[in-house]
Amino acid sequence: MGTAILRPGEHVVEHFHPYGEEFLYNVTGDLVLEVEGEKWAVGAGEGIYVPIGKRHRLRNVGTTESLTVYHIGPLAPDPSLAHIDTEVLGEEGAGTRDGAAGTARVLFGMKVAENRREDFLAAYEKVRFSVAATRGHIRDQICQAPDDPASWLIVSEWTSLADFFAWEKSEEHKELVRPMRACYSDPEFRSYTVVAETAGTAGAVTTGVRP
Repeated sequence: MGTAILRPGEHVVEHFHPYGEEFLYNVTGDLVLEVEGEKWAVGAGEGIYVPIGKRHRLRNVGTTESLTVYHIGPLAPDPSLAHIDTEVLGEEGAGTRDGAAGTARVLFGMKVAENRREDFLAAYEKVRFSVAATRGHIRDQICQAPDDPASWLIVSEWTSLADFFAWEKSEEHKELVRPMRACYSDPEFRSYTVVAETAGTAGAVTTGVRP
């Protein structure tokens, strides 16, 4: 729960909450809440509800400062997963600047003991071929640190973070990754929205995972 103060013309960048629903109560000012392309006027003394996973942006369209009280629940399992921005502050619509902008990168690091390595890779094989057919998935990579064989990183690319979290929260995903979870420790999760991408001009490099 918290408050947001916006001066005339200011806005909260588009974002979504993958684990919590949000209720907004406008104390003062004239606001417009944009939810998945639809616009809703919210005057002083009015409230509005935003379902889980819906992209939304809050804008002060009035001539005075606005004060909004918001409440989000339930809490995400990690603070980094509570609020996912889908645009860059001050650059509304930045996702259209190039082909990669607006897509998502999900990084998942973990430790895998040597005696669990083969089980871990076998479990990943099942996950990667299943997720390849999932809506919004672009590609996956699994990486091993050359200076620390126990350190692994899975890099997943999606058309949007909303698509990733829709899959990640599904019962199918939970069951599918169960064998992998039994093989690793010290998991660390990070998610990002791509702002811009620069492609190399010296030649293409193709990478893959050993079948």
